[in-house]
Amino acid sequence: MKFIFFLFLISTLYILVQQFKIAFRLFKRHNSSSGRENQSMPVSIIICAKNEALNLSKNLLSVLKQDYNQFEVLIVDDNSIDSTSEVVQEFQKQFANLRLTKSKAESSNSKRNALKQGVLDSKYDLLLLTDADCRPASKEWISSMVNQLSESKTCVLGYSPYNLHYSFLNLIIQFETLQTAGLYLTQAIKNKAYMSVGRNVMYSKDLFLKSENFDNEKQLTSGDDDLLIQNIEDKSQITVCLKPESFVLSQAKISWIAWWKQKLRHYSTAVHYNTKSQLFLGTYHFSQLVFWISFLILAFSQYSETVLMILFVALIVKSLSIISYARVLKVSKHVLLLWPILEACLLILQLSLGIQGKFQKQKTWQ
Repeated sequence: MKFIFFLFLISTLYILVQQFKIAFRLFKRHNSSSGRENQSMPVSIIICAKNEALNLSKNLLSVLKQDYNQFEVLIVDDNSIDSTSEVVQEFQKQFANLRLTKSKAESSNSKRNALKQGVLDSKYDLLLLTDADCRPASKEWISSMVNQLSESKTCVLGYSPYNLHYSFLNLIIQFETLQTAGLYLTQAIKNKAYMSVGRNVMYSKDLFLKSENFDNEKQLTSGDDDLLIQNIEDKSQITVCLKPESFVLSQAKISWIAWWKQKLRHYSTAVHYNTKSQLFLGTYHFSQLVFWISFLILAFSQYSETVLMILFVALIVKSLSIISYARVLKVSKHVLLLWPILEACLLILQLSLGIQGKFQKQKTWQ
């Protein structure tokens, strides 16, 4: 029992230190990242679309009406069997900067072929990627991302929260998105970036083509965004944008089955991360698991009063940290009020996903 108590103390300390680091780095970057006003660089926005007629009808206008001097929006129709192309063609009647191209490759189990074709077909040397089911939070999305660029920073990681709905699944999704963003954004600030969110990321075309390894990743159904970041040798080229104007809102899954399938695809990529990234993420999530399991064991032992007191203090300290960086990322107060419950439930779900992912292969990126 002493050993379990020791594990509880170590995991508690580790978690609180990590939460403090996330809060400190995000808050500091948010207050210091004024960026520079620059609309002189033309931008190619690339959206890969597979049977996305409905989402494009709802979201494409917000992309096309960005307040930026020169940009194009390139839709890559990845062998859609719905009216995706027809929807784009209707928008083209109003917007001369909207282009449509169809994937030359046969339908594949990921969007890598379509994405690379879009990059090669793009007019400009600055690429901004998003998805058809996404909507920029403001008309300053492009300019906010571009303003983070410099001679030494040629990749910008953005933030893409999900729309809020009042259901327990959505609260789980909101909390996981906050947790994931806290980790990948702070690691990028430390020049240790390990992933991006393909719904909101900017690259120079040269960096993208030099770093992609799509031909050797054809068997994967997801991870085109994460593994490209993994392949960038000089991580100091990567920066982040925390301005609310740069956020891109996405539609969250509304059924447990759809969300489960989505997470299985995402988790199948993590085994292809480099060793340092796997070690960092593994330690973080394992510490959370140890914390809750050891607490449950000790709560019914002679250490019960001590661990309850430690838990109370830890929850307060962690709550203050989470609230601090949740404000930066504009997270709903409902998530903040319920975060201990959401974290415990998410740990169980993640463990189940990890076990199932070991035995089940994913077949498609949609």
